[in-house]
Amino acid sequence: MARHERSRQPVAAPLTGPVKIRARRDANGHLQIVAPDRSLSETVEAAERPPQPDDPRPAVFRNVPPFGAA
Repeated sequence: MARHERSRQPVAAPLTGPVKIRARRDANGHLQIVAPDRSLSETVEAAERPPQPDDPRPAVFRNVPPFGAA
């Protein structure tokens, strides 16, 4: 007999990271996953940013990396 058997229930997707779940035992002692109650919160939208002014430097000096040690 195999030590690890394939689950009889299909898996929705492979897990890519640590997942926290809540479980409780039923009357037979089996674990039952409990879905957490999620409360909805109001969303806050940010105000529109003002346009940034043009770069005052001449075109020759724009996008030039700094010289020397950083």
